[in-house]
Amino acid sequence: MTSQEAYKPAIWRLRQATPGEGNVWLTLQHPTSLELMREPLSGVRPPSDKGTILTFVHLLPGIETPFDVQKEFETWVLQDDTTAPYLEVSGRNIRLVWRGRRGLAFAPIQAAEDCLAAAAVFSHVYGALSVEESRLETTWQSMTNDVALTHDVRRIALREQRRVNQMTRQFQTARIFVARMDIALQRPESKLSAATRRLFGELALQADLISRVRVLDDAIEVGEDLYELANDRLIEHRNYLVEVWIETAILFAILAELAVLLVDFFSR
Repeated sequence: MTSQEAYKPAIWRLRQATPGEGNVWLTLQHPTSLELMREPLSGVRPPSDKGTILTFVHLLPGIETPFDVQKEFETWVLQDDTTAPYLEVSGRNIRLVWRGRRGLAFAPIQAAEDCLAAAAVFSHVYGALSVEESRLETTWQSMTNDVALTHDVRRIALREQRRVNQMTRQFQTARIFVARMDIALQRPESKLSAATRRLFGELALQADLISRVRVLDDAIEVGEDLYELANDRLIEHRNYLVEVWIETAILFAILAELAVLLVDFFSR
């Protein structure tokens, strides 16, 4: 019997709970609401398993886990999404490794739950931030093109009002997201253990999440200012056109009344 066959690591799959599903393992409120289900696995799933938020492996520390098994799972973590950082947190008799949608902990059995929860919370926070950053990245060209709407607005630009309103809502929603990210990073869920919060904090520190949120916040402020000004200019231009139309209509009404009076006068 090989060492791999003799030792059975604990493997879990975390996924989002479906509406109405019971026995939720962990509920998170920030930066977005999420209910997580935990399922034991007999082996790691292939990368094509898109429904998995995190696949997590727990191994006993030191000589309690064969060296070749340790290296096998360390390599497995490294092979996940290379765009995500490789993070490693070490503590008293604990070593937690994370990358993308894969996590690995070398820890005593009583510490496994804390490691799993920390990796789960971090995966959620990191994933939500990455999605928001990608969404913002797609708006830069639109913002550049829309600079003209903040100055000399022409009548044809009024056709852009609906899109400008949509962009305004997008940046306001992003502002709410940043506020909730601050809560997630600075005040993690109170239901989490102190050990879990500490491990999560160290992962967030290594990934430099606070700096990334500040950069995102600055970029959102640029978009908010731009589209607030664009909205003001479009509203001002629309109001100006309405006033012109009203004044023109009044003028025509006066002219029409004058014409009627003149016709009546000369027809006598």
